[in-house]
Amino acid sequence: MKLKSALRRGTALSLAATMVLSTAGCGKSNNTNGSTDSKAAETTQKTDSDKPFDGVTVKWALTDNAATSTETKEMIALIKEKTGINVEFFITPTSKAGEMDKVLVSLMAGEDMDIIGRTPLQLEEFYKAAVLEPIDELAKADNYDMDTLYGGQTVKFEDQTYAIPAEKDIWLTYYNKKIFDEANVPYPTAEDWTWEKYVETAQKLNDPDKNVWGSFMSDDVACNYMLATQKGISAYKADGTANFDDPAYADAMKWFFSLGNELKIQPNCLDLASGTYPYNSFMVNGNIGMYVYGGWVASALSDKVKYPRDWELGILPMPYPEGTDPSSLTITSCYAIPKTSKNKEAAFEAIKTICENKYTLGYGRVPAKILTEDEAKAYIESSLLPKFKDDNLTVEDFMAGWFDNSRAYLSEKIMGTADTTIGQIYTEEGQLYGQGQKSLEDTMKSIQDRANEAIKEAQK
Repeated sequence: MKLKSALRRGTALSLAATMVLSTAGCGKSNNTNGSTDSKAAETTQKTDSDKPFDGVTVKWALTDNAATSTETKEMIALIKEKTGINVEFFITPTSKAGEMDKVLVSLMAGEDMDIIGRTPLQLEEFYKAAVLEPIDELAKADNYDMDTLYGGQTVKFEDQTYAIPAEKDIWLTYYNKKIFDEANVPYPTAEDWTWEKYVETAQKLNDPDKNVWGSFMSDDVACNYMLATQKGISAYKADGTANFDDPAYADAMKWFFSLGNELKIQPNCLDLASGTYPYNSFMVNGNIGMYVYGGWVASALSDKVKYPRDWELGILPMPYPEGTDPSSLTITSCYAIPKTSKNKEAAFEAIKTICENKYTLGYGRVPAKILTEDEAKAYIESSLLPKFKDDNLTVEDFMAGWFDNSRAYLSEKIMGTADTTIGQIYTEEGQLYGQGQKSLEDTMKSIQDRANEAIKEAQK
């Protein structure tokens, strides 16, 4: 990937400095573990302790909602326990649609922060803005083998490492056992769970007279091209131009929108766009047989106070195209250190602690670090199954969905040059096709042409 020119970066820095002055709500918020005075922030490294950063304070950039969550509070307590490091929050409002990431704006304006958490796709924007610190030398000095511990999932740009992964949000098939029982359809099994079997099963469950949908998938843009992704078709050609003229992308687009528009086994594009069926319809309504989406849904469904239900949940791995190797989409949450950090060594120690231990707090996280089969099973038994005690789920259910090392785990989003813009293009053009305003041929041509223009612009 190419960085922006120095001139463009200088312009961006000036813009960011202007924007940050008008950004309301940004600033520091101290937790109970960290000292609130300036002396704590200036605490130097101690060399005579088994906790060499005992007393050092680092600043973690979070929204107020995230900073006050129980999980975050437990995480900073664990950081303190294991490392002696105090955590102080840099509170930033959530960016609205179309706005520049407010943490990125603050960093470009020179604000002091030590820890940021983002997906690899989001971190690419931070990297292009030259606000991230490469961490290879920090790992080398600490004798920390990131690639082995995380199975090669660290975030790299131009052969340098910029972030460590903490957890993976792996897509699953969720199903309502009550609807299966009422339709006299046997529960499906993980073996050979293909998209072809998924559609066949959904058709058996579908019952318009009872307002029962066999299937549900939201209008997430990843659904538009997920079959191409699972077939291993790159979004870019070898020369770096767009590859959306590959027939696999047209086939994927046609297939996804056919589920609602033609097969009518789930709400169609217009219904989804209107908000009639929001993203959490499966959890709320109880009239959907199967739902394919990210692992966060499992955490939501374990909360019966927020999502009360009178039916048992079943889970399976994500379906995959017949004739291909089993695969699932995933997105990873990662932690990085900004260049403005004044305590980079301590920040590295803190993000190591987050990435290695966050899943142990008991919030249904799938760790990005590599677990042995025994470790994975022990984690499922101690942390996951108790959350679903009324659903009769098994260790094998979770192993097949989240811990199958023979399955390919693929990025749910397109990643590469101009990827954010390409995602927006795909969303816009896909909606036009799904709503019948544009032919498939014209849609794919528009995506290809617009994507190539975006790539050219990004390479200037």
